[in-house]
Amino acid sequence: MRRYETIFITPPELPEEEQNEILSKVQSVLANLKGEVIKLEDWGTKKLGYEIRKNSRGHYYLLDFVSQPDAIRELERSLRLNDRILKYQTVRISDRLTPEAVQKLKDAASASKVVKISETAPGSETMGVEEEKKPAAEQGEEK
Repeated sequence: MRRYETIFITPPELPEEEQNEILSKVQSVLANLKGEVIKLEDWGTKKLGYEIRKNSRGHYYLLDFVSQPDAIRELERSLRLNDRILKYQTVRISDRLTPEAVQKLKDAASASKVVKISETAPGSETMGVEEEKKPAAEQGEEK
């Protein structure tokens, strides 16, 4: 499985029930294709860099998830066909994750911890998750 992030923008005046409908549709597309949502963040309404369909503001969402590569085509197709989505972009974060790494990501997201993905070994087929550590100076320890 691969880890992806998708940011999508909806019109700011969209009613809350329609926003919830969009979010549930996105999550159901991923669930149908055996993807797992790590976190879904509502970033709120922000000013756009340029007008999109006569909108100067937009409501931003960040979707962090793991899935197979073929699920991305279906997710983006669903976003493209939805008239209430102004813009979207999907970025691959990492190539291979173990089920243990996925569980650690979900736990970290629910606990709001910062996680860092790193390779377990050169040439390894899997990737692991390790927590980001502060430098010794920030932890109050002397060098």
